[in-house]
Amino acid sequence: MNMSVGDEGVSAILLFGSRAREDNSRGSDTDLLLISPPDTTKHKSIGHLSMFFYPWEKLQADARDGDLFVCHIVREAKPVFDPLSQLDQLRSQFRLRTSYAREITHARDLGWFLDRHGGALTSDVVVRRMVWCIRTILIARLAERGRPAFAPLELAMAAPASAAELLAGRHQRRLDVAMRQRFRQYMMQEDVGPALPSEATIDDYRSLFLRTGNKVGMQTIERGLQNLGGDEDYYH
Repeated sequence: MNMSVGDEGVSAILLFGSRAREDNSRGSDTDLLLISPPDTTKHKSIGHLSMFFYPWEKLQADARDGDLFVCHIVREAKPVFDPLSQLDQLRSQFRLRTSYAREITHARDLGWFLDRHGGALTSDVVVRRMVWCIRTILIARLAERGRPAFAPLELAMAAPASAAELLAGRHQRRLDVAMRQRFRQYMMQEDVGPALPSEATIDDYRSLFLRTGNKVGMQTIERGLQNLGGDEDYYH
């Protein structure tokens, strides 16, 4: 990796996702968490390299709050550069929550938006977000039972058939009719229906996401409408 740790102010580099689990396949990204100075939370993608910059203070606060991204890190990450043993510190501070209702609601609201307005967005963004919605709901529910999982095979075992098929094709970037049908079937199987009526517009969903603090929902609208392919898929 052509990057100067000192110049970036990075105190640790952690490998996570499929390459850390060693269940990566062709097309899998290399996911890196870089612990960075305050106020530097951001995401950069270069080809199949995906870098997440997070300040140490935020990671600590999120660990104590049971954040699912940090859960992924403490469960599966491997240190590439970690002179201060910050990964071990995160592991000691992390606590699972008893409820991840907020995460499930955000994913469900975004899922219904994709079902109704996915045709107005770029195909790549829609496919990635469909998978994100399914993974987030499954991971959150497993976390509520005290046994979070992130590997695709483990999630597929906890998913209905429609969702398992979508997870199996998670590297596909072209949205087709079959994918839309399977995703709609999965959403229909959810316990709670859409938060907005069928005639709700994209602006109505933008207002919902803003009101509920659904950052991924807001990013999806902006990136999908602007034809941007970048993505911050936190639960690899």
